[in-house]
Amino acid sequence: MLRTLLAAAALFWATAAAPQDQTDSTTLSLVEARHVARQALYAGRFDLARDIAMGLVQADPEDPYAYAILAAAHARLNDPRLARAAARLSYRYSDSGAQKFDAARNAARVAFQQQRPTLSQAWLRLAAIHAETPTQEKLLARDYRQVRSANPLHFNLNLSVAPSDNVNNGTDNVLEVNNGVPTLGRFGGSSRALSGTVGILDLRLRYRLARSAAGVTTATGRLYTRQVDLSDSAQAQAPDVSNGDFGSTYVELGLERRLGFGKRGNTASVSGAFGASWSGGNRSYDFAKLGLSRGLRLSPSTRLSLRGGVERRLSTRSAAWDADVLTLGSSLSHKRENGDRFSLGLTVQNVTGERLNADYDTASLRAAYTFAKPLGPAQVTAGVTLGVTDYDKYTLVGPVPGGREDQSFYGDVSFFFKDYDYAGFAPTVRLRTGKRTSNVNRFDISESTISLGLQSKF
Repeated sequence: MLRTLLAAAALFWATAAAPQDQTDSTTLSLVEARHVARQALYAGRFDLARDIAMGLVQADPEDPYAYAILAAAHARLNDPRLARAAARLSYRYSDSGAQKFDAARNAARVAFQQQRPTLSQAWLRLAAIHAETPTQEKLLARDYRQVRSANPLHFNLNLSVAPSDNVNNGTDNVLEVNNGVPTLGRFGGSSRALSGTVGILDLRLRYRLARSAAGVTTATGRLYTRQVDLSDSAQAQAPDVSNGDFGSTYVELGLERRLGFGKRGNTASVSGAFGASWSGGNRSYDFAKLGLSRGLRLSPSTRLSLRGGVERRLSTRSAAWDADVLTLGSSLSHKRENGDRFSLGLTVQNVTGERLNADYDTASLRAAYTFAKPLGPAQVTAGVTLGVTDYDKYTLVGPVPGGREDQSFYGDVSFFFKDYDYAGFAPTVRLRTGKRTSNVNRFDISESTISLGLQSKF
């Protein structure tokens, strides 16, 4: 069979290379056959390329180049199952990192041609494992952006593990003091700061339902969960609590309509969602919310975002615990000429409800700066967050004169080690420290955490 295929390849090569000069040669070396198979692909002779590649496989069942030709030929001959199988074998039998890089990238191209962008992204992630040069990384980044843009499914997964000296937002105080006046109250072990480890998973999904010149309609989903592992000292301090008492989970499903509005680069969107929240292992409330946003391109390097939303929370305990939430926010981002990025965001929120201590206003201001030039092996982002929360009326055992007011200040710095990636995911380290002070010292807290996570380079 191989001799027959090589004869056909020779005839094709002779005809393509010199139509006026016939040849009686019926043999080619394996290297020449590979070259002819590639030329057959370029010439659109996919059936011939397939046949030559099958002969090469017969001669060497572990020839990665032959399987790469087969993958491309089967893809163009509308046989996706065989194309994917050949792509996998090409990767499997590749020996060097460079060969595996090319094989995985070729498999991604085959999947993309078959309109399977999620599979294409997975192959590109695999190719990233074998990328060894800046040129290869640039090719992958370009390919990934193209596939991601075409993929109706977009997902963003954040994972972090953070040792913390205050996993429960507990107070540092022992005796209760309100407005500087000591009371007879004494804080129990579970009300005081407990040390341990916090694990967070935050998965966001978006699926494009429709796209036109007018705009894009997207289905959205989110799963957020925060789980705690108390240290031995924390369990000794508060033996009446368990890890699950401090866990929380949030699930949301929704729709969003985004469209261009005004000048080029300006956008507007409307969104709606419903979901549920769990705390301490128990379902706390269900919710429905509506949001509006506006994006303004102030200059090629500066963008302003405005947003607003209303939310109705329905408690699973009692209607008295229902709440309404109004949120307004804005953020400004700017890229400097040297590549540094600066952002400033403000969020204000009003919460109202029937039960005691359910009415309050809160505001937070955050500023962050990302340096374009790495510090050693890491890209650095530093930020500060200021917050204030005000309760006109607040009650503990009895009313607190003047209500309750909290003030908080947190600083953080993040290090992104992009050169130490695996499959395009690189480690991050985030240091965060700060404190909250209150006229009701039950809510005085301080916290320091070191978070370890992963971030995509693409």
